[in-house]
Amino acid sequence: MADVEEMLDQAREMPYGEARSILLEQALKAAAHDRELAFEVRLELTEAYQYGAEPAKSFATFSRSVAEYDADPGRWSDWHTYSLLWQFKWIASDMRRFPEIPLQRAYDALEEMERRYTQAGYGSHAIHTQRTYVAEHIGDRAAADEWFHRWQTTPRDDMSDCEGCDPSGKVWHLAWMGRDEEAIELAAPVVAGHLTCHVQPQGILSNLLLPYVRTGRLEAAAAAHLRAYRLVQGDANYVDDFGDHMEFCALTGNETRGLEILQRELPLLDRSPTPSDRMHFAGCAALLLRRLEDLGHGGLTVRRDGSDVPLDRLRAELESDARDLAARFDARNGTGEQTRRLEARLAAEPLVEHLPLTPHARRVAIPVTQPVAPPPAAGPAELLDLAEEAWRRSDLDAAFAAWERYDAVSGEANGRRTDALGLAAVLEGEPEEAVRLWERAAELHGQAGDEVRRQITLGRIGLLTQDVALVEETHRWLLAHGDESRRSGSLSRLAQAYAGAGRTEEAVAALQGAKEGTLLSLLAQLQVDEPVAVETARAARQALRAEGDVLTLARTALLHGRLIQRHGGDLEELLGAFGEVLAVAPRSEAELRAVAHASRGEVLVMVDRAAEAAEDLIEAVALFTALGSPDSAALARVDLATAYLATGRPMDAAVTAEEAMALLDPDDLDNRTAVQWARANALGLLDDHEGALADFTALIPLYKEPMQAARAADSAARVLDRLDRDAEAAEAFATAAGYYEAAGSSGDRGRMLRRRALSLHWAGESERALEAGEQARPLLEDEPFELATLAYDQARVLQALDRNPEAVARAREALEQFTALGDSDAAETAKELLGWLED
Repeated sequence: MADVEEMLDQAREMPYGEARSILLEQALKAAAHDRELAFEVRLELTEAYQYGAEPAKSFATFSRSVAEYDADPGRWSDWHTYSLLWQFKWIASDMRRFPEIPLQRAYDALEEMERRYTQAGYGSHAIHTQRTYVAEHIGDRAAADEWFHRWQTTPRDDMSDCEGCDPSGKVWHLAWMGRDEEAIELAAPVVAGHLTCHVQPQGILSNLLLPYVRTGRLEAAAAAHLRAYRLVQGDANYVDDFGDHMEFCALTGNETRGLEILQRELPLLDRSPTPSDRMHFAGCAALLLRRLEDLGHGGLTVRRDGSDVPLDRLRAELESDARDLAARFDARNGTGEQTRRLEARLAAEPLVEHLPLTPHARRVAIPVTQPVAPPPAAGPAELLDLAEEAWRRSDLDAAFAAWERYDAVSGEANGRRTDALGLAAVLEGEPEEAVRLWERAAELHGQAGDEVRRQITLGRIGLLTQDVALVEETHRWLLAHGDESRRSGSLSRLAQAYAGAGRTEEAVAALQGAKEGTLLSLLAQLQVDEPVAVETARAARQALRAEGDVLTLARTALLHGRLIQRHGGDLEELLGAFGEVLAVAPRSEAELRAVAHASRGEVLVMVDRAAEAAEDLIEAVALFTALGSPDSAALARVDLATAYLATGRPMDAAVTAEEAMALLDPDDLDNRTAVQWARANALGLLDDHEGALADFTALIPLYKEPMQAARAADSAARVLDRLDRDAEAAEAFATAAGYYEAAGSSGDRGRMLRRRALSLHWAGESERALEAGEQARPLLEDEPFELATLAYDQARVLQALDRNPEAVARAREALEQFTALGDSDAAETAKELLGWLED
């Protein structure tokens, strides 16, 4: 039955899942006439069903294995006996997870399991474990605690769960009993990575989420969530754990993060390994959706089965599903424990207001600056003077405070106060009301004999209504009769009117020779497409510092920084411009500060100062989020993901990239590819090679430039190489070589062909490997290290083909070249190969 053995070997190399199970099912059919081989395959198939999210199928294969074993116990090896007894734990545990299986059958299975363990010379440690789980399931706290005590005090043996999984069950029990501190202490070795296995530490970290929060270990809770979810996402075996993570998000102010998890994992709900897993997922998801509705997000939808389902409808469906399953379990168990747990979960309130999962996720409050109150003894005329002076230096809060005090002290709707009401109307987006108020103000100024203010008001009307002739007329009058301040304001209106009418050259000409900071700032905005604008903005900043108009100074500094980015200039001056924005802009100017942080962070990322960049970008994301600007926050996250990656924080980089991808416009290809590249590299560093491979592969056709596509294909090929998927790696290296050729990079193409040759060799195609190596050789003439490595690789390929003299020649070539390069380690490796070949 060599074909069955080959199928077994092939299956063992495959990940758990449908493909592995199908192959073993085929192997079982092929082994039907070989009793011992069929028994071995059946054991393998039971394991595949268990770890492949199909435990219901394992009942039949396990029962058949037990019957086969009992028919002739002396026929089977110790390994067969051990494997069968170990699988008893899986079956006994699964029986409580299916409400259609009578509870008595679970008790009977435990009795049978204990009898067989005792007969085989094993202890009761694993039995006490399973009895604890059943008691917890039905809500018998006294029995659960008694069995737990026995579990803890009985010595471990070869049937005990591994040293990574055993603590996980204990942690769950302790947390269920309210003994969080003990749970955390017991879990420490697994969390520290000393005791791990196929399902750890992700399992125990999920069990620790709420204990960490309840004991105030918020950073540990955030780290546990990020680490554990990263390990289990997209795996149907962890439908139950997905519920834990959604519950955690719902109770820690991370509802939007929980919604991302729900949207991603919802398709797996119908593939839940057991009804118990489905019940837990549905209940936790319903809690999450209720929290989102409570926060005012009830208008959102979730994609399910090709349709966008409103939150309230999906919540109702999930609640109904979970309640039905809980009722079925309780009817089977004769208790109300599952319904009690579910209802408590559905009604749960947050444990903390907000637990930031990453530095940029913290919530910030936008401060409201309290204006400096005008002097209590100030009279009506002085209050109007104070208000107008504050308006000229852009201190709007102080201006409105003075006007409000005027209303309280005098209340007279004279020309000056009516003028101010027009300014307020403009700020509120009511231009027609502003014109009406200013027309009335002009009448009142005329009646009061204040022609200067009447001309200013008429100029404002002209600017707002785009009546350039009126603005020009008022400007001529104010040049002749107004003081310096009035002439400056009029010149600003004239330039703005020209610019609004498309007469930019006249606007620039009007401002030539200006010395006031506000006028220079306006001139720089009009010159934005000219290099001279950089000098103008620099002069404007200098003037504004002396004038004390800090808000205009901050805005001009931001403009200056952007102009340097556009036209070039000194890096430190560029960073200094953005720095001045942050130094002088009031905290209440949150949007201005957010843009400055984001702009400086973008520059710092580009000049490889990632640690500094991260600090700015963290602030930018937090501020944009507080301002309700998700689009701007998404763009800042693109650079932040890169900064996190460059500073050795791959988990933060991956999370940030995922957040950005969820928020970016689908048509924003440049930013989407940039952030997906960051995520791909972060996943690789997190050993999520399949995730990295998926991202790199998806990026290849998205890139327009051949060099970018080449690097993505190159990275995908290297991941395949690390995964030992040699045939696929060989083809991926060939693809990358093609893109490098299109980009005109012969050296890179040669490296890819060399790597392709080695992958072909490992894939058992040594002849083709030699051909690929020879293709690479002329391309690597200017790459001495790569050429030496190629010679070393070819020596190994030739040796595998029994072409020893040629292999010796290549090994000697490698040794000579590595020696000439001064690479002693590589030379020593080549020397060892040469010695082995010559022997």
